[in-house]
Amino acid sequence: MATQQNGYAIVPHDTYNAFRSYCLSHGVDVDYLYNNQCVDTPKLLWYQYGLTLQTGNGYAYGCWTLRRDQNARPPFSQVTRLQDVKRGDVVVINQHGSYYTGHICFADEDYQGGNKLRVLGQNQGQGSAKGTPSNVINMSMTYFLGAFRNANWQTTPPTPPTPTPTSERKKFPWVLYARKFRQR
Repeated sequence: MATQQNGYAIVPHDTYNAFRSYCLSHGVDVDYLYNNQCVDTPKLLWYQYGLTLQTGNGYAYGCWTLRRDQNARPPFSQVTRLQDVKRGDVVVINQHGSYYTGHICFADEDYQGGNKLRVLGQNQGQGSAKGTPSNVINMSMTYFLGAFRNANWQTTPPTPPTPTPTSERKKFPWVLYARKFRQR
């Protein structure tokens, strides 16, 4: 059973996996409004970097339609094409039908094409339940607006290997031997 995180706090966020694990084991209500809402987990992530995720109108879709430039502050950048969405990106869905607030969640996989994306989020896919903790579901991307990418979650290429002391030692004795040999 998930525990509850109320208010802002420093949480594991070095990698998407660390943040994901935290969210799946905690309900998050950072703003004390309407229990665990979809905007609470992204708000918690922005807080880790001293930033505030803004909606502009109180609804999730406003994070993109009204405040995308303010929300795309380092380490966050905008991803405008669904085809470019990577695991860990914060995906914003437009309002439609009964989702009058839109939705905001985390891509739990790289976009593979098609209309569905596996996402991590709160208050999603549980029928009429409100304020439910995070889960992972397949969600329609028909109303995709955009996404935010956390540059700190990008994988870095491996660094080239550095010479080991062993490889240096192989050369070193021959140089000394040559010098000693010449002195005789």
